[in-house]
Amino acid sequence: MASNPAADRAFRRELLYYVDALAATVTLRPERSDPSAHHHDAVDRQRAVAAAWVYMSCVAAWAEDHQLVRPLLRGSPDGLTRTTASGTVWLGRAFEQLACHPATQWLMHPAYQPALWAGTPSPAACTALIDWWANDAPSLAYPTTETAPGSITGWPIGDLLPVLHDDRRARNALVQTPYWVADLILDETLVPAVNEFRHERLMRTIDPACGTGHFLIRAVDYLWQWWTTGTITSAVTTRPPLTGGAVIPAEQAALRILASVDGVELDPLTAPVARFRMTIYLGHLLTVSGVLPGPLRLDRIRHAITPRIAVGDSLLIGLVSRSEYQRLHPSLAALPGAAFPLDDFAWPPESPATA
Repeated sequence: MASNPAADRAFRRELLYYVDALAATVTLRPERSDPSAHHHDAVDRQRAVAAAWVYMSCVAAWAEDHQLVRPLLRGSPDGLTRTTASGTVWLGRAFEQLACHPATQWLMHPAYQPALWAGTPSPAACTALIDWWANDAPSLAYPTTETAPGSITGWPIGDLLPVLHDDRRARNALVQTPYWVADLILDETLVPAVNEFRHERLMRTIDPACGTGHFLIRAVDYLWQWWTTGTITSAVTTRPPLTGGAVIPAEQAALRILASVDGVELDPLTAPVARFRMTIYLGHLLTVSGVLPGPLRLDRIRHAITPRIAVGDSLLIGLVSRSEYQRLHPSLAALPGAAFPLDDFAWPPESPATA
């Protein structure tokens, strides 16, 4: 799929077909349904529910394609048969597997993805979606090429989120950065910074609008190279490799990366996708380096592998007081597990009017 644009377009059309198919069957939960709302509002909410379910099936299928979890969509593990459960229940089981790590649990949290909990597609519609994943849908796994990132980086699920977005993400202008653009920018920023501060223990970086984590993943690649080989090879520029770095054990390199690469994202669902991707990718790097036993499984990744990706408004954090931030973003301020502020962060003082 990564190298076949026509197949990728056809795949995305199929996903949107299943969004429509599920939306037509969604039963909205009473506590999230407004009886006085207009019909088109209910239709919009049903489509948002369907998009959430279809997107989570993409994440689950991607995880299964990389053997991170049991194959509930791509097949049935020993001792489990799908005929014993409705399609809705079976999809729920596939989704639950993604939340077994402290860094990935937020994908399923109702405060982060309320549409997932706002209604339920019919068992028959869910069964049709499962059958498509099991029999016809293409694999979401593909290898790394000389320049392009492999699918284990989570690039497919990052790119699919805006395809299946709801209106809120459209308003937030979630646009995915092509890998070659991310590489070019990092070649011109991170690589010179590593050269200048090569003797520093950490290389503190932050993406203030990290989206699903494309820049974060590529920054992980660059810093992993630097700390495990002492070299960074630029991906898209002609400059010679940066050399002469002090090589450290892979496990220490992962911990340095976790302390160096931070992100902030305004959208409560997009940030957990970035956390999920970075957790998996660091687990992958530790597995191929022999630190973690293979094969890589989500439930075997150490809980210490928890990236610092916050949910918040990076244009305001640090500039306004806590009470002003809560007034402007009450839902974000109350969000559990938002990971911001960090332990070393101090809010600006309250103004006399709000103190």
